[in-house]
Amino acid sequence: MQAWQAANLEGLIELLREDAIYTMPPWREWYQGREAIRGFFETVWPRFGGFRTLATAANGQPAVGVYSRSHDDPAWRAHSLHVFEPAEGGIASLTIFIGPLGPSLFPAFGLPPA
Repeated sequence: MQAWQAANLEGLIELLREDAIYTMPPWREWYQGREAIRGFFETVWPRFGGFRTLATAANGQPAVGVYSRSHDDPAWRAHSLHVFEPAEGGIASLTIFIGPLGPSLFPAFGLPPA
């Protein structure tokens, strides 16, 4: 959560296993391995004006509600729900539920929309 909020890409990548998988249902894209995941985030994170996170859980796994704001709008809005699969050696997978599904899931997890 700290790495995400600080947009600390190296900190986030260090938490991942070397063979970590990153998926974003319902999109067909997925990334495997630290370098592929780093490459994706290097293109995405600069598009946003910041991130905030709230911890929760999904199916017995740690999860995080991520809020983002744009460079033009200071309001923090529900962005995505991230479910982590912890494993020996780091995070084995990240499943990210993005819009429109992700933000619509926030109430089911007790997370505010903004």
